[in-house]
Amino acid sequence: MSLTFDQISPVIAEFLDRYGFKKDCEISLAGIAGSQRAYYRLKFGSRSIILLVSPSHDADFGRFLRITQFYRLLRFPVPMVYCIDDVMQQVALEDLGNHRLYDVLLADRAAGLDGYRKALDLLVDLQTRCQALHQESPDIRSRIFDRHHLLWETFYYRAQYLEGHRGLKPDSTFDAYLNRTFALLADTVDRHPKAILHRDFQSQNLMVADDDAVHVIDYQGSRLGSIYYDLASLLLDPYVMLSDAEIEDLLRYFHVKSLSPLDFSGFREAFLQAGLQRVMQALGAYCFLSREKGIASFADHIPNGEKRLRWLLRECGKKEWEGILP
Repeated sequence: MSLTFDQISPVIAEFLDRYGFKKDCEISLAGIAGSQRAYYRLKFGSRSIILLVSPSHDADFGRFLRITQFYRLLRFPVPMVYCIDDVMQQVALEDLGNHRLYDVLLADRAAGLDGYRKALDLLVDLQTRCQALHQESPDIRSRIFDRHHLLWETFYYRAQYLEGHRGLKPDSTFDAYLNRTFALLADTVDRHPKAILHRDFQSQNLMVADDDAVHVIDYQGSRLGSIYYDLASLLLDPYVMLSDAEIEDLLRYFHVKSLSPLDFSGFREAFLQAGLQRVMQALGAYCFLSREKGIASFADHIPNGEKRLRWLLRECGKKEWEGILP
């Protein structure tokens, strides 16, 4: 997926010209989201900027800008917005570099785990200080990740992974089992305490700057939901597969600082419940994006998603849930 300077909106092009970017600046693809939202890095000399190009059907475009403003006002570390073209749905953003927490962990385990602790500090800040002011963001306060949305996630897993990827045929007995199990899980997670939820708080959406500070991207899905869901997104991320010991250490680190009213045993149980939801959603997404959207690289993460889901079922210790992954 490429972009030429002539495809940049006139509004953004005028801004770039004012700040010294010429038509022969270097343009490279910095990333692409499952929604087909594309991010390009523009470089001219020592200057660098990120250009977000949203497809015309992207319902999250306006929400992204409004939530960015909310987080920036609270000094929560999201990128600065320099210029917006609402008509062409392009935005010039601060360049946070190209080191994701994912990359840092793979290159240097100790530095990566330090980054994970910083990310957990941000999650605590999101669920406490930012949560106290969430009424100031209509996009967050008006959307609740409740039982209805939790059931949608497990339906997505059933349709995209069990049926679409595994080829399992609908069966009345198995369907009845899944309906009961997914309803029980949704009811359980919906009862968790709720706070601001990023909804995709994982290693590829956390950027590590040159000063090792962690910044957050891809947050347009923010809403209210289980305080354990983002935690599960980060620590059970199939992209990196943290070890049992690493998960336990980071869980205890977060528990000390978190909103959770539970002792560590109850806290860990709630984390595993949210983890089942999250990892099934991730597996469904990997299958959908690789098969339906043609982004083949997502298929590479299906085996780790399956491993993590098996791990969760074992850790939960509930035999009656094992049929979720035949």
